[in-house]
Amino acid sequence: MAGPALRQLHAHRAIHDASLGGAEDHVTDMKTLLNKQEHEALAEEMQSFIEYVEQRILAHAESEEEENGLYQEAVDKNPALHDKVQQLTRDHDLMRNMIERMRTELSKEAVDFQKLIDYSVSIIIVDEIHSRDEEQFLLDD
Repeated sequence: MAGPALRQLHAHRAIHDASLGGAEDHVTDMKTLLNKQEHEALAEEMQSFIEYVEQRILAHAESEEEENGLYQEAVDKNPALHDKVQQLTRDHDLMRNMIERMRTELSKEAVDFQKLIDYSVSIIIVDEIHSRDEEQFLLDD
């Protein structure tokens, strides 16, 4: 069963906003390091971003998707939400996919740092849209 914070709009929004803010801070740092051409530090910051997304955003996503989690509870209460929950789950899958692409790119000899920043920004955009949709459709005031 989803914990109380996952079911309350204000608490859930606070979780989303904190996670997004932290991710945005990482991207700001990445852009600064790219402009300074500090590639070693940039690679470390990108690895830190990946770990942050996995621990804060994707771990949160997994708790929503688990059996008896927020998504199952929402569909059980209102079967008309099934398609919306599928879309929200797809958002999680897109973020997971981008994280894997970032890992692959970081493992290359010649890393395309701009591509990694683009993936990072894309994750933030998807997560922001996802968070507001989730709050609008699944959570009560």
